[in-house]
Amino acid sequence: MRTIGIIIERQRAYGRRLCEGIVRFARERKDWSLRIVEFSEIHRNPRLRQHDGFIARVMDDGIADILANTGRPVVDVFLEKPIHGFAGVDQNARIVGQMAARHFIEHRFSNFAFCGYDGRRYSDDRRNAFVRCLKLNHYECECYRTPSAALKDFEESVVMREHFGMPSDAKSLSRWIRRLTKPVAVFCAHDMRAYQLSEICRAEGMRVPDDVAILGCDDDELVCQFTDPPISSIDQNAVGIGYAAAQALQRMFENPSVLPPIAKVKPLRLVERESTRTYPLSPKWLSDALVFIQSNLSQGISAADVYAHVGKSHTLVDAAFRSRLGTSVQKEISRIRLKEARRLVMSTSTPLQDVAKSCGFSSLQYFSTSFVKAFGKSPSSLRE
Repeated sequence: MRTIGIIIERQRAYGRRLCEGIVRFARERKDWSLRIVEFSEIHRNPRLRQHDGFIARVMDDGIADILANTGRPVVDVFLEKPIHGFAGVDQNARIVGQMAARHFIEHRFSNFAFCGYDGRRYSDDRRNAFVRCLKLNHYECECYRTPSAALKDFEESVVMREHFGMPSDAKSLSRWIRRLTKPVAVFCAHDMRAYQLSEICRAEGMRVPDDVAILGCDDDELVCQFTDPPISSIDQNAVGIGYAAAQALQRMFENPSVLPPIAKVKPLRLVERESTRTYPLSPKWLSDALVFIQSNLSQGISAADVYAHVGKSHTLVDAAFRSRLGTSVQKEISRIRLKEARRLVMSTSTPLQDVAKSCGFSSLQYFSTSFVKAFGKSPSSLRE
């Protein structure tokens, strides 16, 4: 039986999900015994060498040195910087940034911004991927520059204790968000930053999402639901990261002379809530029509339902869709329906019958026929 030391904060949902992934692997192996090692005790823990290996959020050089001195294999799931001799498992920041950019582009935004913590690798990686994807689509991005004095908030108020109060750079954030051209779509480095920005917008009298659409990352349900409106977020698959870290540690046990390459785990999905549920289009009822379509896919809605929702004639609504969006109402319903179906087919194990139902298709046969016509493959073939 191997004893594995887990050095991961559990105050945040992200840390608990990492641990959940590790536990899943351990239950499958049945020869792992997991032990929590508290951050506060690591500097004076004489029994560290009793562990056979570690999975840790290595947040500073002190922790790195202590773990290296044990002579035991270590998998780092923080990866602020590469550490000699440590394996690493990380989020796939490139895909995270692309998901955020594409979400806002599909919502017809033309003004974009990023809010994070300069100099923190995870934040910089997400920012760079977001900006790069926007540039490929011919858009610019305003990036918040964090005052150096505020960076100390990261470990204490965000990672270790998840403090819900305003950050030390609140005044700087207020000035920055006020000067951005509205409406603006803001991708935040994590959910707590999105929460802070949402609270600042409320204090400044800015409407979320009409003036400022806000997207977070980590999909921490508590943080995202603690605002009005609730915050959209990207679930970057912390359970999968934890599981992959356990796999990497097992490989180190089996072949101590070979250090596994850094693994990057794909995010699961973007969870849309009210903080991005808008389209900055005029007239306002056109945005309302698109939100209605997005929110009612499972109801099997038709173009007639959209006309009734906005209270406009089909002639007026169809003309607006053609001139502003280059499509018809029914085609837009089909596009969004198929887009969601494709996501469910590719990223979940939901039975195809249930996918068809949740996306508003009248039958599995009609779903399959429409899917092949749109994507060139059947749902089952694409999933395989």
